[in-house]
Amino acid sequence: MKVFFIISTLFSFNLFHAQTVIGTQGNSSSNSACSLDYTIGEVVIAFGSDSSSILTQGFHQPVFEITTVETIEVNFDVVIYPNPAVDQLNLRFKEINRGDQFQLYDALGKQLVQELIVDYQMYIPFSNYSTGIYFLSIISSENKLIKTFKIQKSH
Repeated sequence: MKVFFIISTLFSFNLFHAQTVIGTQGNSSSNSACSLDYTIGEVVIAFGSDSSSILTQGFHQPVFEITTVETIEVNFDVVIYPNPAVDQLNLRFKEINRGDQFQLYDALGKQLVQELIVDYQMYIPFSNYSTGIYFLSIISSENKLIKTFKIQKSH
């Protein structure tokens, strides 16, 4: 009776922890037909189940839960050129809404520029930035993200 209690307690305890894999090699791959998660080097696989749960040790067990998807329908038109940029990035807006702004971020997420959209034609000086990837976000006056653009800086 004690052995059954210990085993069922350990089994129940494991169900409340996040899935983790400690491995030296592995990857995830997918195509239109299936997806595969694997870890190389695990030679022992333990398996346990009861009427409501299955526990496997040694395999990735991803859990994806989408809580909400927010779609923002905005009629917003901007032309951004040149991309890749060298000396400056030009922004041409079809219309201006009071309080809208743009923000420029580097690849690490550091904000480099934040500016109100006050003219139909604006530009961002790019000559002092390093070659790489940047992100330009357009933010509404209500502080909601309208759209983000990927910008390449060239030399």
